Amino acid sequence: MISERCTFSTDSLVAFVGGDLPTDEELTMAEHLGGCEPCSARAAKLVTLRSTLSECCATDVVRWHRFPTPFGDMFVAATDRGLARVSWRQEGDEPGSWTPQDADTFVEEMERSSPEIPIMRDARRLADVERELGEYFAGIRSRFDVAIDLSGLSRFDRQVLDAARAIPFGEVIPYAELARRIAKPGAARAVGSALGRNPVAIVVPCHRVVRTDGSLSGYGGGVEYKERLLGLERGDLLFAS
Repeated sequence: MISERCTFSTDSLVAFVGGDLPTDEELTMAEHLGGCEPCSARAAKLVTLRSTLSECCATDVVRWHRFPTPFGDMFVAATDRGLARVSWRQEGDEPGSWTPQDADTFVEEMERSSPEIPIMRDARRLADVERELGEYFAGIRSRFDVAIDLSGLSRFDRQVLDAARAIPFGEVIPYAELARRIAKPGAARAVGSALGRNPVAIVVPCHRVVRTDGSLSGYGGGVEYKERLLGLERGDLLFAS
């Protein structure tokens, strides 16, 4: 069993991550992961393993880059398929705390997730990502054109993030509406959990999903980042260059 508090088998969790569960069972599992920390942690490890195996078959190197933004130093990583990670915050020493992302920790995370694949810094290959994020923060870009790689995620998570990516610049929708758009009404909690696993924040705009009453929920180590991004898109906040 996965934990003493639930009845889901490891096989079911593996099937969920691989996208092999029937639709009704997939939704049940997605909702369960939103409330069961042990299962959620095991799912995250399986996603990492699946991503590693996928990368081993499709790419020879993971490239990363670091550049300054209004949020502090931004770290990005990409496979040959596209952008796979955006990060500017990391968990701190105290539970629930966050600190600025640093290069050593970021690279170590990449090495753990892709132990058989070379990790190299490559500013040139990630120049388009830096340029597009810079234009976004400057208020002159409303959509991203860079390719993204979500191949390591479960089918359900990809459905949620693909739907989130379609939310227009400057608009917000409730979690329940995003659940409806993927034909899974009532799955707002599961949708929120999937958004929390978004590896390419900002480029996949999970910040545009809010509570039904319009209030903001947690985001990337601090709701203030979500508020700042929405302020930028509303046109009532300008970041210094």
